[in-house]
Amino acid sequence: MAEEVILPRVDMDMSEGKIAHWYVKNGDSVTKGQLIFEIETDKATMEIDASADGVIQGIEGTLGVMMPVGQVVAWILKPGESVPVAGGPALAMAEDTAQAEAAEAAEAAETAPALETVEREGHATGTRQLGEQGDARVLRATPLARSLGRTHGIDLKGLKGSGPDGRILASDVPVTAKPSSTVGRAPVARTGPDLNLHWYEKREGAPVLLLHGFGTSRVSWRPLAQLLGGLPLAALDLPGHGKSPRIAQPDFSSIADAVIDRLDTEGIDALHLVGHSMGGGVALAMAERLAHRLGSLTLIAPAGLGPEINGAFTQGILSARREESLAPWLRQLFADESRVTASFTATAWQELDSEERRAALAELADRLFPDGTQVTRLRANLDGLPMPVKVIWGVLDKIVPLHQSQDLPGHVAVHRVAGAGHMPQVEATELVARLIREQVAAAAAMQLT
Repeated sequence: MAEEVILPRVDMDMSEGKIAHWYVKNGDSVTKGQLIFEIETDKATMEIDASADGVIQGIEGTLGVMMPVGQVVAWILKPGESVPVAGGPALAMAEDTAQAEAAEAAEAAETAPALETVEREGHATGTRQLGEQGDARVLRATPLARSLGRTHGIDLKGLKGSGPDGRILASDVPVTAKPSSTVGRAPVARTGPDLNLHWYEKREGAPVLLLHGFGTSRVSWRPLAQLLGGLPLAALDLPGHGKSPRIAQPDFSSIADAVIDRLDTEGIDALHLVGHSMGGGVALAMAERLAHRLGSLTLIAPAGLGPEINGAFTQGILSARREESLAPWLRQLFADESRVTASFTATAWQELDSEERRAALAELADRLFPDGTQVTRLRANLDGLPMPVKVIWGVLDKIVPLHQSQDLPGHVAVHRVAGAGHMPQVEATELVARLIREQVAAAAAMQLT
């Protein structure tokens, strides 16, 4: 029977959320486990996968609108099925589920243990039971509200919270308020666009930051991100890609500056960089600016190490006006072309199915790779880098030739991956994940010696 797609509960305190982004549209074929939409709650952004194979229909989840847990936002249909009508058995079951979920969430909120993080003089010092309401130094706020407070320099202690027991929610934080110099990190003056940064796992320590290649977005890192659990991990949509805006007259230098600006506003003072293809070129441009902040640098088939690049691939991606004409160009990314499934093509198409997006990508291609040539040489940026540096390249790369990995400085470790094309992070995911973990470990060892 038709499978409902509901707004799921992604944490115990959640009773409602909103859809931040759809990665599919009505009529798209989806496979079980394929990313279909993102939920944004007061605590995090979560990616939601398809629960079954079929065709997506009946998308009703309006972007940015709060809705209760359990609400049906779409349907996955088998051949011959249609979206259930109002009052039908499947729809009634979904409504019952939504009501049950909402009631359960309300009950959980009333009976949950009353423990809150204590923040004294700007840093956490432990936990305490509720009841000591007279202590004005106690800050009770959600993680997102705390992050907004740090980013905008707002003293949360002077705010009235609308959450359970007065907890401060993100919606309670007046982000347009005049910054306060007494709370956390001082706000950084913005010089570039507000690039979209997504945390896969936010924890103590220098995060691993993933920078994607041309024509895709941070979503392309999902297979690798799943194998990097336990590490603080984030990915960023580069300008003109994903949810990030375009920038005027883009080149590797200006893109690097925009990424660094975003890191500063996020309060990321130290990090490990991983860049693929165009993102590798951006990482190289960042390396000379951030040598004192970089724990390690990992480049996967990076741009900037030679003049050759498959210009026909870039133009083919930009010229495709249907999924059927996009798929042959996508196959050039892999040694095993069977990886370009219908769902992979549909996801890639979502990144291109916008004239505004195509215009931004065309401008990028014209400035970074005019006439199918890499005009910016970044090889010299590798010289003298003090942190661990690895270059990973698929032996069967059809986009950026493998020979550009030759004659690199002696301190750069080069890993040539047999049986992989331009995306070894997809075709040899476990190996790439292990190499990145080695980078993080090597950086930690250097700090101890």
